[in-house]
This record gives sequence, C-alpha cells and structure tokens, in this order.
Amino acid sequence: MSKKIIIKGRYILLDSQSFIEDGFVAISGNLIEKTGKIQEIPQDPEYRIYDFGDSIICPGFINTHTHAAMVGMRGMADDLPLKTWLEKYIWPTELKLVNRDFIEKTIPLAIAEMVASGITTFVDMYFFQDKTARIVIDAGIRAILGEGLIDGPTPAFESPQKVLEFTESFIKDFEGNEYIYPAVAPHAPYSTSKENLLKSKEIADKYGVPILIHVAETQWEFNEILYRYGAHPFEYLNRIGFLSEKVIAAHSVWVDEKEFEIIKKNKVSISHNPESNAKLASGIAPVQEFLDYGINVALGTDGACSNNNLDIIEEMRTASFLQKIKYMNPESLSARDVFKMATENGAIAIGLGEKLGTLKPGKWADLVVISLNTPHMNPVFDPYSHLVYVAKASDVKATMVNGKFIYENGEYKTLDTEKVRKDIKEIEDLVKKVIFNGD
Repeated sequence: MSKKIIIKGRYILLDSQSFIEDGFVAISGNLIEKTGKIQEIPQDPEYRIYDFGDSIICPGFINTHTHAAMVGMRGMADDLPLKTWLEKYIWPTELKLVNRDFIEKTIPLAIAEMVASGITTFVDMYFFQDKTARIVIDAGIRAILGEGLIDGPTPAFESPQKVLEFTESFIKDFEGNEYIYPAVAPHAPYSTSKENLLKSKEIADKYGVPILIHVAETQWEFNEILYRYGAHPFEYLNRIGFLSEKVIAAHSVWVDEKEFEIIKKNKVSISHNPESNAKLASGIAPVQEFLDYGINVALGTDGACSNNNLDIIEEMRTASFLQKIKYMNPESLSARDVFKMATENGAIAIGLGEKLGTLKPGKWADLVVISLNTPHMNPVFDPYSHLVYVAKASDVKATMVNGKFIYENGEYKTLDTEKVRKDIKEIEDLVKKVIFNGD
C-alpha cells in the first residue's frame, strides 16, 4: 500500500461540529496530513486515491468498555439480572473454560465484529491480556488492555497479587507500542478491596496508564457500597483516594447528584453502555446531566454476553433514544452529542485526545467510511443525524487504523475469517458440552 493516500467522499466529518461536503482526507504514513474540498486535492503522483463516492468519512469509533473474549459466551445466559447473571453463570463458566486457547479462539471474532462496525480502538477488561495483545497487534487494531482483578482467583491467576505483578510487567513489555496501551483493571468497588484498589492506583500513577473499573452499575451495588462503607460508590472511591483523570468508570447508572462534583473534580471519564444496561435492567445512566455538568462521557458496548453485540453504531442510536425517554425531552443527547461521545470523548477518556477522535492534521489516521448507497440511507440532509439515527454496521464500507485499511468492502485484510469461524464453532461446542451437559 502506498504510504501516501487520499480518501474522497461526500461528507468528511472532521469532528462533532464541522464537516466538509465533497471533500478528502490526505494521509501520509500513519498521520492525517490535510483535509479539504475536492478542488484542493494535492496534485502529487505519490498519492494513491481511494474514491468512496457517496459516503460519510469520519473518525474511527472508540469502544471504551468491553470484555471482548465474551463473544464466546454470547447468548448463553440471557434475561437475567446482573448479580444472578454474574455469580451463577458467567463467573463459574469463566473459571471452567477461560484459558489461553479460549482467548486465542474468541478475540479474532470480537475484533472482526468491532472492525465491521467502525471501531478502531477498544478498551478491554479481561484475562490473559498478553495473549490478547499479540492478536490485537496482528489484526492491526488499537486496544487499551487491563488484566481483570478481583479479591480472589481469576481464570488467569491464583491471587490478586499475581494479577498486579503481571500488570506491572505487562505495562513494561508494551511501553511505546502503537497498538497496545496497557491499563490496570480492578473489577468494581464491591468485588475489589480498598487495599487492592489502592495498589492498582499506585501502579497506574507510577506508569501513567488508565484505570478501568465498573462503578455504580446497579441499584444493588449502590446500596451495597452504602451499607458497607457509609458512602455512595464515587464518594467511597474519592474518600480512599482512588479517583483521578486516569479512571474510566464503566456504567455509572446509579449516581447521586452530590457525586457529580466528585467525578468532575477528579476528571473521571464515564463509559456509558446503554444496551447492556437496558438488557440487564440496570437502569438508564444520567448521561445528559453528566454532560451538562461538564463530565466527560464516552461510549461502550460492554461484552457480547450482555449486549449481545459489539455494534457501536447501534449503541449510539440507543444511547440517544434512551436519554430522550429518560428526560421526556427530544432534545436530550443529540446526534452530534452522541457522535462526540463515540469519538472525541472516547479519545479523551483513554488519554489519547491529542492523537485520536477527530480528523485533524497531525492526528493518527484512524477512520471509518460509511456508504450512502443503500435505500435506507437516502435522502441525506444532516450527516450526523444520518450516522446516528439511520446507519447500520452493515453500511460500514471501510475501516482504517494507523493509516492502513484493515477492513474494506466486506474483506478483512488482517484476519483469516475461515479460521475465525472454525475456532468459534469449537468454542460453541465446548460451552455446550461443559456448561449445558455437564463435565
């Protein structure tokens, strides 16, 4: 592939506020070099031109919360409340089945699904993240990876201390990698002790990496933390000195208004996961209130076992609709607002706001091309509205990461789809045998 590329399209969404009609993006290496109107295209034979015609070209989507390998358990325990779902089904299944082979056979499927919906970076809390990292690099997508930590054994490690030791070595191993960004990942304030939360923060502070954690996902958790510590979840985390701008708090559905200032003061980012929260009946997070208060809110899919897909475009639509219902106000969470959550706000949350999130010169060339050549995508009066309220993942024409197309016209450039299908069938058979028919 040429190192200098020009991509042409009908709409170039530079960010959530400005777009170019009949424009282009010029890319040199892995950086955006220039954007402009078609008439301004550089007349340089070194550029290879990709003309996507009637299309929307926008920044790559950033999925700020998922458990990618859980695609292997998609649909195995539906229509249950979170606590029952986790304790009776998911955690026992993980302890029985999740190993390095499970990761090797599930992560490629998750990446394929995410790439096909325009996700160019994902944030993952799970196990055997060194194995995931190698698959991510080969696939050419970006990932923020944190090894799951709870007060007890995990599928990967016998103790929290072993997880913390691994995390520190993992951070060192991938320092400076252009695709892998290590993180610390304590599960939640109800499943991780004060001691282990603070050890996690110590590592994050030492190396300047993100902290991934579930906070205030359910009413049960909200009440449990209040019962245990005499404080609401964010109050408790603030009291023990855990919060900082490195924290990405997933869900945050049950948040008292007095905690808003704590979140804002500590520059914590919220990862909103509307479809998972809806499916598990966890509730609807006060996203519009967060945004109005000046809190950074990004978007996530959660895992495919509680969503049950990794479609970020569908997530944008659902997020907007649920906020309108929550506040009984059609102006709540506009198309542009939720698009910003999936791009710019996501980049800020992961600490890469200077590198990702918009199509501005000097930023990394991570972008998505969405076709307008289908009946449901016409006519077009507002490209942001169309992207959020009309588009489907199947409209994604191409996905580029780091200046390279990794998905184009339905073809995966870095994944062996036949092997992906074969491997996931083996996982399906294993889950049926071990979980549904006994050992």
